[in-house]
Amino acid sequence: MCLPKRVGGPAIQSVATALGNILCFNFGLMFGITPAHMTLYESEERTPLNQATDPAGTAWLTGYLFLSAAVGALVSGFLALKIGPKSVLLCSGLLQISGWACIHFGYDIVHIYASRLFAGVASGAAFVALPIFINEIAESREKAARLTFTIELWRTLGILVGFVLGFYVPYAFVNIVGCAVSFVFSMTFPFVQESPHYYLRKNNLASLEKSLRWYRGIRDIDDREKPEYLSELDEFQAELRSRDKNVGSTPMSHGYIIRLVFVSFLLTVCAKLSGVFVELNYAADFLGRTGYSTETNYVVLASAQCAGALLARLVGPRLPRKLLLCLSSLFAAAAVIALALFKTYGHLWLLGNWADRNLPIVLLAIQLAVVSFGLYPLAAVVSSEVLPTKLHDLLYSLASAVSWLLLFGMIEAFNAVKATIAPGLVLYLWVFAGASIFVGLISLPLLPETRNRRPSAVQRELGYVDDGGVAKGSAVTNGHIATHI
Repeated sequence: MCLPKRVGGPAIQSVATALGNILCFNFGLMFGITPAHMTLYESEERTPLNQATDPAGTAWLTGYLFLSAAVGALVSGFLALKIGPKSVLLCSGLLQISGWACIHFGYDIVHIYASRLFAGVASGAAFVALPIFINEIAESREKAARLTFTIELWRTLGILVGFVLGFYVPYAFVNIVGCAVSFVFSMTFPFVQESPHYYLRKNNLASLEKSLRWYRGIRDIDDREKPEYLSELDEFQAELRSRDKNVGSTPMSHGYIIRLVFVSFLLTVCAKLSGVFVELNYAADFLGRTGYSTETNYVVLASAQCAGALLARLVGPRLPRKLLLCLSSLFAAAAVIALALFKTYGHLWLLGNWADRNLPIVLLAIQLAVVSFGLYPLAAVVSSEVLPTKLHDLLYSLASAVSWLLLFGMIEAFNAVKATIAPGLVLYLWVFAGASIFVGLISLPLLPETRNRRPSAVQRELGYVDDGGVAKGSAVTNGHIATHI
């Protein structure tokens, strides 16, 4: 990608991240249009398909999106190591184009199912590969954290736009917008360089230097003598030499690996179990006759998510990770608990017509905003700062796959639980609250603070030490070159 000479390395990293985030926006778009289009597919008069579909048929649309996302997440970590995170993201872009094409040219519900399968695999892979890509191109852990916080903003913005398009824009134009967004990504992202750490894994020094110069804004011959660039390049070369000499790092103990696995699953799975996607997909059921019109309710909830994600991008990187994770989880749980109590005992409280009508959507909006402010973005940020590179890609991939599978189960079980269990909606709210409380409380004693701390210090706190009691890892830690102590 040709960029002006005055554009520096941080700006180039931001542009590359923004292009990758188009995939996250596109996932939000696909998810956001689903509630409105489910009603459309069931309508005898307005369906764009050959024949209308019953509610049992459309109920699988969101489920297929999440089930296929689990497949994409499961393979993406391994593929990122083998072919590079950029290549995984490019494949995801092509799958998203296929998903929108299935909607645009489809005339049967099977084609709509196929669209969710393509889009789901692409999104599951993108949400794993993009944090890996960001960590491998960023010049520092702090820069990587700031860029990773943008993923949640793009996802929530895509959901908001998807709701608006689904409810207020003709069906045919929605698919054109989706295809156009996918086309923009597929036409621009190939010009982005692969990460230098991928070439490090492949022992390709020439391509590594080229990629490193691109992401550090080094385009003139004279700029190649900058001390920061030479220092970073020397550390890459030292890592290559150590590999050539078969110099390994201290083996990881079973206890240390088990703790890392628990951390990865705790953050990733509990973020999904906070209930964001279930509440957005079934907002009409959770709110009932409260709030405003169905369309307005969806837009309000999506706007609350966007507000939380925007606040996270502005101030989140400056806050202690443990404090932000704990407070966001507990505040989200408090909002959900209040909603569950209102659903159960609200008729006894005599709060007045205004509260009876608006309190549920206010509480749900608060919960969605708080989750997007802390729990959701921190699942990716903290995982990348805690897990060593050799484990992060595979563990985060596996944890993401499990979390998508759990989300698929919750989505598909919703109608059955609601129909067979009297307080079914309230039961789901208690599950969401329990997951948020668990991650908020367990993060205090279990997770180390990672903000502005060296990787070796974080690893020491987690118990990764050599025989002398000193934390020791590979030279490349969490996508960045680290000096050991």
